[in-house]
Amino acid sequence: MFMLMLALLAATPTTINSVIASAQPGDTIKMVPGSYPYILIQKRNWTPALTVDATDATVAGVNIFRSTGISWVGGNITQVVKPGAIAAGYGFIANGSSSNISVSGVRISNFRLGIGLDSVNGARISGNWLTKMSADGIDVALSRNVVIDRNACSEFAPAPGNHPDCIQLWSRPTAPPVADITITNNSAIGEMQGIALFNHIRGGVDDGGFDRVLVRGNVVLNTYANGISVYDCRGCTVRDNNVNSLPKYINRAQLIVKGGTVTQCGNKVPMTGQGTPPCTTS
Repeated sequence: MFMLMLALLAATPTTINSVIASAQPGDTIKMVPGSYPYILIQKRNWTPALTVDATDATVAGVNIFRSTGISWVGGNITQVVKPGAIAAGYGFIANGSSSNISVSGVRISNFRLGIGLDSVNGARISGNWLTKMSADGIDVALSRNVVIDRNACSEFAPAPGNHPDCIQLWSRPTAPPVADITITNNSAIGEMQGIALFNHIRGGVDDGGFDRVLVRGNVVLNTYANGISVYDCRGCTVRDNNVNSLPKYINRAQLIVKGGTVTQCGNKVPMTGQGTPPCTTS
């Protein structure tokens, strides 16, 4: 009988890259307390997934490129931003047709974008705290089969002219539409838009909209008009969300649903009276 031997591997700021390079499927890497450099993981495949336990670590950033099977757990991902400067860069990004990616329980701060998925099939973003972003908290582009659950966006510091989103999805006409996305139990509080599924037509070419997206049980308390916006979403559901404005709002928070086929119920939007009837199913 074949038995998979799993290992618990310790890593320090100076050994983290070599430990990742030698890790086998199913292993767990425990990062000892310390400040770690920017970490790039590329062209690796772990099945079952590699777990990186960063609970006691502070990391300058993580980039997962064209890789499969990585579960990043805990810790801080942050960078130093000089007084008066605008936060730039990405905290945690997975791209290049990566798959089976998880990021959970991480505190991410002082970036342009907190968590980005670009061309990813299969991911879970859960229980993360995103603060002091100059643009967005979580961006999902050209991706499928993603769960975004129990994340909290707050204390954003938007760059001049920006309208940051806690969570934003987008498609492009050169790839299949973003599809099979679950967005549940997240909170967006502060100077930001909440959850944005925008769709554009550029030069007569449609971005493609979205398929099968569930937006449920989220709380938005913000300063901009787009509390929750869902455009051209097919087979989608928007239910049991609470959308409201902070006292010093710029625009009243709204629930905006346009085009597509979207089931709506149980949403509360007291600022604009856009609430929807109670849901009759659980």
